Amino acid sequence: MYLIAVDEAGYGPKLGPLVVAATLWEGPAESSTWDDRLAATWEIMKTPVLIAGQRIRVDDSKRIFQSRTQRRGDTSPLGNLHRALSVAHRSMGRPESTWQERLRTLIPDDLDDVAAVPWLTGMLPPRNWPDELPNSWLTEDVVSPALAAWSLPEWKITDARARLVTAQAFNAFCEPSPTTGASANKSDLLGETSLGLVASLIESRELDSHTHGQIFFDRHGGRRYYAGVIAATFPDATVRVVDETNRCSVYDVETANHQLRMHFTVKGDSFVPVAMSSLHAKCLREIAMTFLNHFFRDRWLGPDPFQPTAGYPVDADRFLEAAASTLTTHSISKSDLIRCR
Repeated sequence: MYLIAVDEAGYGPKLGPLVVAATLWEGPAESSTWDDRLAATWEIMKTPVLIAGQRIRVDDSKRIFQSRTQRRGDTSPLGNLHRALSVAHRSMGRPESTWQERLRTLIPDDLDDVAAVPWLTGMLPPRNWPDELPNSWLTEDVVSPALAAWSLPEWKITDARARLVTAQAFNAFCEPSPTTGASANKSDLLGETSLGLVASLIESRELDSHTHGQIFFDRHGGRRYYAGVIAATFPDATVRVVDETNRCSVYDVETANHQLRMHFTVKGDSFVPVAMSSLHAKCLREIAMTFLNHFFRDRWLGPDPFQPTAGYPVDADRFLEAAASTLTTHSISKSDLIRCR
């Protein structure tokens, strides 16, 4: 059996990308059953472990990402995220030595979009990395306490993949159809992107030894029904509704080679594999926001001193009002910067 867990960062903000990340975990090939006892296997990864001077656990990224870690000696507010992800990186046996190298394999489908955005393109050139962002992965020796403490006898994280949806791509998705006039919203975008990421991860890996997969999503936006978007993403599959409640929507999806059970759960990030995906998504979005803020800081023409933005609606409005002169002088279209909905 294999397990794919999916979560996002940046669903609510007005500025900056929406990032969706997925982690792949592989277990006993002959296994096909799933229950609460098996799900509890991952709880050990919520136990804090000392990594590079900080006590780290795997949890919802909002709890792990705490800028106050700077006051404990960290040089970056991403320090704790980077520690936890370094454990995942070493567990997967990834060959990349830096975050910047990892971008090429983490978001392969979005590299062209990133390169086309003036405030994000700086993420890609070699040796172009802000000092306040962690870049080099922690060594195996440094993360060894966590590798030992969080060891799962029959399960191993083997890959991670993400989508970085720029404002331009976000807005293009939500544009009314020229034929029907119908428009999509960010819930549709999240659903399609999440399922597409699962499909690409399955296709890109050698999973033929596994016939069963458990797929977990953190459910957002009040949406309950996913059978239609699942069928659109897996057009040759048979989709059966198992349950659709206020808390969780569950579907059995049978493809030519795999039997999948998909769980869309409110507060799904309480499950460690989903939390690990949340950490990937949050760290990647914060990296992107750092580059966005650096771009505007270096070109700032506002009457008031530059203040960085996290992109959330109220602060985004403050930033956009202060940035009016900068946007005009540098011919930056708001439709390229601001997400439409």
